[in-house]
Amino acid sequence: MDTFKPVKPLRHHIIICPFCDKAHRVPVDFDAIHRCECGACYKVCGNDSLENGVSDIADELWSEEELDFIRSVPIDFCNVVVEKNFDRLLDLKQNLDPNGIERFCKYDFSLQLSLVWVKRLF
Repeated sequence: MDTFKPVKPLRHHIIICPFCDKAHRVPVDFDAIHRCECGACYKVCGNDSLENGVSDIADELWSEEELDFIRSVPIDFCNVVVEKNFDRLLDLKQNLDPNGIERFCKYDFSLQLSLVWVKRLF
């Protein structure tokens, strides 16, 4: 008797939180900041605006007073992970269902996208 069953191919793509390994659906709202259950936040942004993306997430994670303090002290207060080539994952997802409802829009199609994760250390 064969105990192995055929595995169905996945019909959707996921991203994995680099801090807790939880799976999330690929974000389709590129302006939004998304949150993982472990407290990390992530956002899609252009490779040339990574600093702005991290700053947007920091505004979500800390109050204005905390940010003023953090910026005045040369200590690391968070971990940052940048996943380059996010466009490749979007291409795979779009090719899976080219007639689907979801569409990925960028203002500048030559802009390369990254997925930025930020998590507070304490």
